[in-house]
Amino acid sequence: MYCHCEYMTSMKDDRLQLRVDAAAKRRLEEAASEAHLSVTAFVLQAASRAADDVLAERQTIHLSPHAAAAFAEALNRPAQVNERLAAALQRPAKFTWLD
Repeated sequence: MYCHCEYMTSMKDDRLQLRVDAAAKRRLEEAASEAHLSVTAFVLQAASRAADDVLAERQTIHLSPHAAAAFAEALNRPAQVNERLAAALQRPAKFTWLD
């Protein structure tokens, strides 16, 4: 008996291969069996969760209340335009946006 998961609904075209020792394979098979999943589904689910965790950690900034207040205060202050910034804003853009 297998559970239905979102990632199982789309057609798979790409392949991911990995080498494991016999003990690791047995452990994955046992854990997959306990979770009522195929080894492929179990490994994909575990790897996807780990990938989500790593990416979320890299895309989130954790600030203390004091640091968050200081950051918000800095954002709310008017910009201080100096000569170099003013000159840079006058130069033609090196990149153009595509619609």
